[in-house]
Amino acid sequence: MTGVTRVLICDDAPEARAFVRAVLAGENGYVVVGEASDGATCLTSIALTHPDLLVLDLQMPGTDGFYVLDALRDRPGNPRVLVYSSATDEQVVARVRASGADFLAKGAAPEQLAAAVRRLS
Repeated sequence: MTGVTRVLICDDAPEARAFVRAVLAGENGYVVVGEASDGATCLTSIALTHPDLLVLDLQMPGTDGFYVLDALRDRPGNPRVLVYSSATDEQVVARVRASGADFLAKGAAPEQLAAAVRRLS
């Protein structure tokens, strides 16, 4: 990997954002450019920070992660997306993958999260 991958974390759970931040801190070549706790703030943050990678929860108050995925579909220069969510039923995962995003279930080991981020970088 060359350069630095700019990452935006969108999750309503502060502990989930902290976990992602900690995993990324242990990896070379990543910088967290922002955090958001709902979909509307996430979309605004994408426009302001231009991340290379978005780590996105699906279940957030107000505007959810599915809305973000749908909105990104129509935008040029979209970040790559890793959906990191506790919503793991087959239909949810299929919908995420159909949007072009990758999926990782919350509760995955730090090494699994790091590997998923590297895959998308």
